[in-house]
Order: sequence, then C-alpha cells, then structure tokens
Amino acid sequence: MGNSPKFDVAAIYFPSWHVDPINEKFHGRGWTEWELVKNAKPLYPGHYQPRVPAWGYFDETDPEFATRQIDLAADHGVTVFHMDWYWYNNGPYLHRALQALLDAPNSHRIKFGLMWANHDWCDIFPMKRTREKPLLMPSEYDLPAMEKMVDYLIENFFFHPSVWKLDGKAVMTVYNLNHMVATIGVEGAKRLFEKFRERLSRAGLADLHLNAMGDYFDVEDYLKEMGIESATNYQTIWDFTYGKNISDPNSVFDPRSPQRQDYVKSLDLAKAHWETMKNKLEIPYYPVLTHGWDSSPRAEQFDGAGDMNGYPWYPVVENNTPAHFEIAALKARDFALLQPYEHKIVYINAWNEWTEGSYLLPDERYGNGYLEALRRVFVGQESKV
Repeated sequence: MGNSPKFDVAAIYFPSWHVDPINEKFHGRGWTEWELVKNAKPLYPGHYQPRVPAWGYFDETDPEFATRQIDLAADHGVTVFHMDWYWYNNGPYLHRALQALLDAPNSHRIKFGLMWANHDWCDIFPMKRTREKPLLMPSEYDLPAMEKMVDYLIENFFFHPSVWKLDGKAVMTVYNLNHMVATIGVEGAKRLFEKFRERLSRAGLADLHLNAMGDYFDVEDYLKEMGIESATNYQTIWDFTYGKNISDPNSVFDPRSPQRQDYVKSLDLAKAHWETMKNKLEIPYYPVLTHGWDSSPRAEQFDGAGDMNGYPWYPVVENNTPAHFEIAALKARDFALLQPYEHKIVYINAWNEWTEGSYLLPDERYGNGYLEALRRVFVGQESKV
C-alpha cells in the first residue's frame, strides 16, 4: 500500500546510546547502555545473546549516525520517531539524541513526536539478583517544575518544522498516567494539561494532541476527562499495561521452558486486545506493533538467572523472525485502516530498544530483514538498501 498523508508509522525511539553526564555520575565515565548489550549472556542453549548491532556500538549523537538513522527509517516506511523523553530535577535527561536528529540535514524526511516517560528513574542497569533498584531520580508534577519543562520544549522542540502533528496539534504521549493520577489526582492532571496548553498558546503555538501509551489501565475511565485524545499500548507481548484484559500469558509460553514465549502465538492475543480497547475507550485507540522482547540484558548476568522471574527476567520471545514480523505488521496495518478515525496510525516498539530485545535497526543475525518487511507492508516495494 502507499502511505497516505494521514497514515503514520511511529517507531518508539529510546535515546540511551550516547554519553550523558547524569549517567556518568551514576555509572561511571563514558557509560552508555551499550555496556549492557555487550555483556549479555545466554540464559539457555540457543538463546540469542549477546545481540550485535550491524552498525557497531555507535554514538547516536554523531551527526553521521543521526543522518543515517533518519534515512534508514524513512526509506522503509517509518514516518515518525516517537522519542522517549525525560525530565528530572528541573532539567532534561538523555536529550542529546533528539537534538542530533533535529539538527540533521535530512530531518525533514521524518517527523518527531514526544513520549514523556514520566516514570521514576531507578537503577536497573543492570537489575541486581536481589531485586534492589535504588531510586535515582523521582518523577515530579509540581506546577513550577512543569512550567519549566514546557518552556524548555517551547524553546527547543515545538517550533521545529518536523514536529509530528495531528490536526495541527503537536503529538505528546504521556507514558505513566497511573503514576501521575496517583500523585496529583485526576483533577490535578487535568489542570496540569490545561496549563501546558495555555503556555503553548501564549507562545503562539497550537494545542497539544495528548496520547496515553503505557500505564493508564487504572484511569481508563478518565482519559477523555483529562484531555487525552487518543491511546495505544507500549507493546503487545509481555505488557502489564494490559492489566487483566489480556488472555492468560501462560497460553503463549513455549513448553520447552517457562523463559520462552512464542511470537506467533502472541499475535492473535494482541489483535484481540486492540479490539477490546477500541470498544472500551471513548477516544481513538491505535495499535502498537511489537518487534520482540528480551529484557535479560538489563538483569545481572549470573548462573541461574534463567530461573528468575519478573522484570527484567520476563520470558524471552522467540520465533519473531522477519517473516512473522511482517504478518504482525499486516495485522496492525489492517486494524488501523478499518477504524473510523481520520488518522491512521500504527506505533512500533521499537526502533532501538536493544536491552529489551525490540529493535528495527539491523543486527548481525537478520540485517535489515525487519525493515524490509515493514517496507513491504507500509510502502509496498522491496528494499533497495
């Protein structure tokens, strides 16, 4: 199919692949999450670890790689980088990747949305076998801090010509509405979003299109009241954001091991969940297409790790080959096309979540296989890369 102007494929982009001074404070000089990728070990015979990026352990803020990523995405049907974006202690965190992409000479080839990852930042790099995860930076919602955050975005993001917009409104996702509402209540969240919009209006900017993506199942009945205009999920394989709505995840375990899960078996469960959410919510629900899952690199590597459970020792998804990913992409595309919404959107987890085993970027095993599958589904032609 050819992309229409109103069809967007938005890949979640996790910006942890460059040196950040805050990370250096926590983890040591020169640290990036590539260290976890390099040190990952197999949990069982045949477990695909460590995963080796075909481009090497590159610095995403290098202008060459920023440009290269944009071209690769745009050439294969990705229309949006939906950037994980962090704000702690009255300042941005892991923000230089976004700046490098915005500054790239080909930034016009792709759009940029923000996914405000408003969760507490804990030390799970890696998670210790004791399950201790010290709180490093808490999420805060006091109005002065939030005004400073919005002012930063006005100055550094919202005026960029490649900002992703729906009906003229910049798209901003809130990841953890459960956390926000638990902290300041529904009315508090509603007032906070109203203040965001007022500040944008004073700067001469259009309204926000607020989207809910991750942890919102406790507040599903209040999304519209809070000014949320659309919803999706973060991923569709091993996702606690489904709450009690998804079928028993045991049904997709591989009988060879409780640490294995079959990608193909998860596809129908994902589609059933999309249908459930479409019928349940009062706002448009857009499907999320998931590449795979293996968060074991974020866990301490030790003998017996395969017998652990809970994040990051979730079951490892196998059988997520490019061919099966293409089937999943077709399901997501067709679901989106059938919805009665003007905008047709598919989110993808993820562009580069290497330590959670969900990435489109080429690795040594499949090269550009996943991207070529994506291109066939959303652009309708073979890759020339």
